[in-house]
Amino acid sequence: MKRFASLAALSLLALALLSACGLKDKSYATSPSLRALIGTTTGNVAFRPPEPPPAPVEPPAGWEVTFALASFSHLENDQPSMQVVLQVRTHPGAGFELWLLDEAGQVVARWSAGATTSYVGTVCFQLELARDGEAVPLGSGEHRAIVAFREFGGQVMAARETRVTGNVPRLEGAVPAPNSPVYREALACPKGS
Repeated sequence: MKRFASLAALSLLALALLSACGLKDKSYATSPSLRALIGTTTGNVAFRPPEPPPAPVEPPAGWEVTFALASFSHLENDQPSMQVVLQVRTHPGAGFELWLLDEAGQVVARWSAGATTSYVGTVCFQLELARDGEAVPLGSGEHRAIVAFREFGGQVMAARETRVTGNVPRLEGAVPAPNSPVYREALACPKGS
């Protein structure tokens, strides 16, 4: 009887370990809403680019852009991130940009990609801020973020700005190299966001 109880306990332990191993870390799942908006989740990233960020621009008729939230956060695996939430009404053909500015108003990073579709609704995504010895070169004070939609001729057709909330993470590491995954892939927001 003891042998049967030991075997049953060992079987339960093995099942528990197998199910724990099967739990998927959702940290690196890509953002379905950003993909629906611009057709991709992989951005072109520039750190400390020389060009200035766009000034606020009212959206054209038939468009709506509400920049509801930019916040320093964490992925499910506790990696530091920045979460972005927008409410939009868009039409096809505009490029999408996200600009991050430091406390002095200098551009920390620019993320750009894709072409808009006809989309109405909420867009939520996160960008990872550090991994494997690389980190976005954040300042220590208040940060601002700008979202912009740009015609392919270069004209900004809509731009909105907001303060980045939350505690600025203390990041250490080199500025991410070209093609680094840091800040490049737009990741899904946690459930309930």
